[in-house]
Order: sequence, then structure tokens, then C-alpha cells
Amino acid sequence: MTVASGIGKASGPEAGAVLAGAGFGLAASVFWAFYNTGTDLGRSWGFSSLDLMTLRFVVASGLFLPLLMFGHGRLAGGAAEATGRLPLVKLAVLTICIGPPFTLLINTGYGIAPLAHAVVIGPGMTMLTANALSVILDRRPMPMARLLGLLLVSGGLVAMALEQPTSKTPGVEVWLGDLCFIGSGMLWGIFTYLSARWQLDPVRATGVVTIVSALIVLLPFWLLLAEETPPVSAWLWQGVFQGVLGGCLAILAYTRSVALLGAGRSAIFPALVPPLAVLLAIPLTGNWPSVTQWSGIALASIGLVVSLDLLKNGWWAKPGKGH
Repeated sequence: MTVASGIGKASGPEAGAVLAGAGFGLAASVFWAFYNTGTDLGRSWGFSSLDLMTLRFVVASGLFLPLLMFGHGRLAGGAAEATGRLPLVKLAVLTICIGPPFTLLINTGYGIAPLAHAVVIGPGMTMLTANALSVILDRRPMPMARLLGLLLVSGGLVAMALEQPTSKTPGVEVWLGDLCFIGSGMLWGIFTYLSARWQLDPVRATGVVTIVSALIVLLPFWLLLAEETPPVSAWLWQGVFQGVLGGCLAILAYTRSVALLGAGRSAIFPALVPPLAVLLAIPLTGNWPSVTQWSGIALASIGLVVSLDLLKNGWWAKPGKGH
């Protein structure tokens, strides 16, 4: 059954909600793809991991602060509680998972390994980690489709690991960059698992962690700022890539998609990030993936899609299913 036929069975407001949810989901995928490609560009422009990390959190915090104060309830679709405090222990754990440690790892990896490795290894490890924690800690049975998807994702990771191109940093092996992507992917996977286990409001949790992270990184940034830095125009571009697109808009768009479509159907959109990022890199950076990289991207992307069990959670799912 096609997307169109799935939407066709819905009427009026329901069809509009599906279309809107699809639009927000696609927007989130594009924002994340630009963020990944922009980070790769930023490292080639001479930005350090700390520079990019500071831009991400400072710019995004400036966008999240008024949202949390005034407009969060409406943008969250009314599905999440817009008030209440995040306990200190949970805030500390989340700051480790998606704050400075996560960002430092992924930015460092971009300075060593190619973009194609980042967009496959990171999301792949996120999926593997979140599912493993769910099975081990919550003892939830794993559907056959998800197990097959995990095997395909693992195949994509292995394909990437087998190819070790020239490192972007002389004297540093590419596999060290891959380890950075493995670490950042695992941290985001832990965040994904904890968000569901703790029933966190994703916009509020991400916004608070972003603001706390900005306060943490500002002092080291000023102390370690190099005398020679990229031009102002490059800083502005990276502010857009890091803070506006990756740190804020992608999260808001994806959260809105989940509110309209449910978690099951919305989960398809992150699977679009690897091929989108690699395709964007062709005109923006001039980098064409190798055959091995294309193979890894294809395996991981198919695995991410298969794991969602589209026969059950696809666009054609009846209202109430796949949520």
C-alpha cells in the first residue's frame, strides 16, 4: 500500500495531521543532515571541537530559553508537560549523554574520520545501544523485524570499519575517529533509552541540558580560544549549522512529528539522515563516497527502516497503531 493510499483513508483533520507530521519529520531529517555536513565542513575550515561545541550550545540555548519560558506547551503539541523541574541527578546524567562529552566526541571524530563513517556509525550505535538496554534492563522481547534490522545495521558498521581511508589528521588512525562516533552514538542511545524510561519531555529535557552545557563550555572556550581563528562569516555559518539547525530546529521538528504521527511512524525519519548527509556532502564538500561507504550506508539505512517493522507501523497504520 502506498503513502498516498494510507493518507487517503484518513479524512479531514486526520489527513492534515499525517501530512503535517510527515513534513516536520522530513524537515528534521534535512536539518540533521545539514548539521552533520556542516560539522564536517567546520573541521576542514579550522574550527576545533571546542569551538563547534560552544557554538552549538550557546546558539541553541538562546533559542531554547524563550521557548521554555513562553511557547513550549504549544510547540510540543500539548502532549508533554511544560512545567516542572528536572531532578539534579537526571540533569547530570543527561548532560553527560547529550551535553559536552557527546558533542566533544562527535566533533573530534569529524576531525579524523570521513563524513560517511559518522552518519552510519553514530546512528547505528544509537539504535544498537537503546535496544540493548531495553532488552537487558527492561527484559522486553525483541521483535523479529527489529532483530533483523539490528543485524543489517551491524553489517553496515562492519563495512565502514573495514575501509580505513586516509585520516584527516596526519599521524592519527581513522579507527580512532570511528571510536569517537561509537562513543557519541552510545551516549545518544543511553539518552534515548532514559528519555522513554523516565518519560521525559524531550523538548524541555534537551533545552535545559543545552542551557547548562552552554554555561559549562563558555569558560574553557575563552581560555583556549586560538589567536588565529576562522573568519566571522565562517563563525556565522557554523552558528547556523550547529546551534540553529542541529541543536534546536531538528529537535523541535522531530518532537512535533512525534506528537502528530506517534513514535512508531516518526521513527522512520532519522533513518533518512545517512543518505541525505552523504548526498549533501557532494555539492558542499566535493566528497564522493566510495563503493564500500555506499554499501555501509545502504545496509545501515535499510536496517534502520526494517527495524521499525513498517508492515505494522507504516504510514498506512490505522489511528492508534504505531504510537
